[in-house]
Amino acid sequence: MEALFFNSNSGFLEGVIRGFKAGLLSQTQYQNLTQCDTLDDFKMQLSATDYGNFLSNETPPISTSTISEKATAKLVAEFDYIRSNAVEPLSTSFII
Repeated sequence: MEALFFNSNSGFLEGVIRGFKAGLLSQTQYQNLTQCDTLDDFKMQLSATDYGNFLSNETPPISTSTISEKATAKLVAEFDYIRSNAVEPLSTSFII
């Protein structure tokens, strides 16, 4: 009986999570990032992925601490979005 209500309770969140999973870097994209010589090259390679938008407003020269801060902020925003859309019993596991 529980399976009948899965989509109404968790279908949206499952779709969001699948979208986040599809946005992870592929092996080819990761290899391209490892071959970058400068942080500006890194930013340019990253702009072609789902992670590109979080560095779009940063002006050169970009620092590693800026990349780290922006990537962490993106991760926290995605986690908060998942947590705010979760229903029981999943929402209980997000209590911090």
